Amino acid sequence: MNRQPETYRPLSNLKLQGGKAALLFLILISFSATIASAQQDTTRTQVEQDIERAIEEFDPEETDRDIEDLAEFLQEIAANPVNINRAGVDELLQVPGLNFRQARSIVTYRENEMPFRTVDDLLNVPGIGRTTLNRVQPYVTAGTGRELGRDLYLNPRYWTMNGRFEGFSRIQQVLEPQQGYQRPDTLGGFTGSPVKYYQRFRYQSNYLSLNLTQDKDPGETLANPADFDFNSWHIALQNNGRLQSLVLGDYSVAFGQGLLLWSGGAFGKGSDATRGVSKNERGIRPFTSAAEASGFRGIAATYGNRLQVTGFYSNRKRTATEVDEIYVRFPTQSGFHRTLSERERRNNLGQETYGGRIRAEIPIGFLGVSAFHNRFSRPVIRGTQPYQLHSFEGQKLTGYSADYRLIAGPALLFGEAAFTDNGGYGFISGSELDLGEQTTAVLAYRYYDSKLQSIFGAGFGEQSGTPRNEEGFYFGLRHSINSKLRVNAYFDQFRFPTARFQTRQSTSGFDGLGLIEFSPFRELSLFALVRFKVREQEYRSSDEFGREVRLLGNSSRANARIQAEYWVLPTVRLRTRFDIVQISRALGEAGTGYLLFQDIRFYPHQRLRIDARITLFDTDGFDSRVYQFENDLLYVLSNTMLFDRGQRVYSVINYKASDRLEVWFKIATTVYENRNVISSGNSEIIGNRRSDIGLQARLRF
Repeated sequence: MNRQPETYRPLSNLKLQGGKAALLFLILISFSATIASAQQDTTRTQVEQDIERAIEEFDPEETDRDIEDLAEFLQEIAANPVNINRAGVDELLQVPGLNFRQARSIVTYRENEMPFRTVDDLLNVPGIGRTTLNRVQPYVTAGTGRELGRDLYLNPRYWTMNGRFEGFSRIQQVLEPQQGYQRPDTLGGFTGSPVKYYQRFRYQSNYLSLNLTQDKDPGETLANPADFDFNSWHIALQNNGRLQSLVLGDYSVAFGQGLLLWSGGAFGKGSDATRGVSKNERGIRPFTSAAEASGFRGIAATYGNRLQVTGFYSNRKRTATEVDEIYVRFPTQSGFHRTLSERERRNNLGQETYGGRIRAEIPIGFLGVSAFHNRFSRPVIRGTQPYQLHSFEGQKLTGYSADYRLIAGPALLFGEAAFTDNGGYGFISGSELDLGEQTTAVLAYRYYDSKLQSIFGAGFGEQSGTPRNEEGFYFGLRHSINSKLRVNAYFDQFRFPTARFQTRQSTSGFDGLGLIEFSPFRELSLFALVRFKVREQEYRSSDEFGREVRLLGNSSRANARIQAEYWVLPTVRLRTRFDIVQISRALGEAGTGYLLFQDIRFYPHQRLRIDARITLFDTDGFDSRVYQFENDLLYVLSNTMLFDRGQRVYSVINYKASDRLEVWFKIATTVYENRNVISSGNSEIIGNRRSDIGLQARLRF
């Protein structure tokens, strides 16, 4: 019997039963008429496609009721998605597109790993790819509101996802006897041992951070493990949906460009001429440092995505020099409590601070506003020097600021303006420009009124510390000539409108830097750096009537440096540096300083690293001092200052005993050829040698 081709099949065999056709038509009309949003459209389109697919798979001889039941089922499950954080295997099998193996894998992942934050997390489940996810997405949910909170936040596995513990213990000590340990504490000597002890214990996962940091400075007492001079701790939640951060305990705050609120350190002018000007805000972050004068203690939180709201409250104790029974000076920054007098005024000042921030993400960048109010428990009185004329005085201070980071073509525009309620103000405005693939430039103008009392700020500028009493224009340039040769340069013109340290009048100056880096091949890198600074210096003289007058003259400091770094073997790196410094003073005094070092990094074993260096230095005095950054114990910053004439030698050994235990050991000694006394006061050493030792262990699991 001959069969007719499919294209010639009688029309009657292609017709759906009238009820089925009507049902399909009504379903399609229903979906078209009820689309209310893009998300709903995506979901309903998927359901529509599934219904169409199901109808195509049905035998045309089946009843209308089967099609109607299926349509109702698909619409019902789409309207009430299956909760993948709660459903069992049987319930998951009702989801179109999931098979038994995949349903079992979802339950296993949820029980053994962690609950699902979003439906997209199904991609983490073995056996589920993007195609499957797209198929099942209209019919499943991770839960919302209280459901999601209960499934996620009350589940221990969520909080321990990628959890890791880290414990530090570190001791450091100057080996030579210092005068503070020789004289009785009743005569101003130190009350504790010369050992500096630091320890930190931290547990951190994807969403949780727990930390305890304890520190004892040299000369401070430590009677028992609960007697550390400084203790820092926090409990923090991070990246939990819209809750970006929640910190209880110690935390840092870094907003905008740092004019009003910025703790935790900030970059400034340096050899990378374009990266230190514009700041990338860090927001609220848990605090783990032993820097006693930094950070806040209390509670802080940031909530939201494109629109973020931050609030913080802090109440902590500070140490201040007492003027009398009522008044104190502004809190000290050292954190030292080594002598009886230092211990008596320990934590003698309360500081309460609260504030907040609102930041909005717009299509071309970010806009933000910040504010704080600060209150001391005792009145603060400023010093009597001319440069302290506009320093903070009183008990209360309020500050406000607004900032922006915007993209305009090849330019990134940034800036912030700040105001404090004593009438002080300041602002910075600048732009980073991409001048092609290989060139970046930055321009910035800053003006910080002498009355601006940004006691928590750290804005970009020439003057270190809080942004105050400064005006300046900065230009920086970074250019890659090719893959092997790069240049950096900047020029900064600055002015101090009123008196600053050691002056009684307005001064100005400028500084600049040029850096050439050359890497002819992977194992060798060379650089040459020139940096100079010219600044007005105040000095005393007499006029024609014999009266004392204060005049201004230029002082300068110029520094030239060349360095070569060469991997002679895959396990051996050599580094050589030569520095020369020249200074001149307003009255004609001049001086020169030299530094030459040779160091080696050696890997005798894959778990063992040895760094060693010998340095020769010779300067005409303190003003022509030289600096060198040193390898040290992990998280220890060592930028050693050297002056007069001598040698310094150090070695650092780093041994990774296992995947969990790592140890560091450093020993260093400096020998002076033209000194018999080192330092002064309680830190004075009789002799020409100062030696330091440090030992640190880290445990991780």
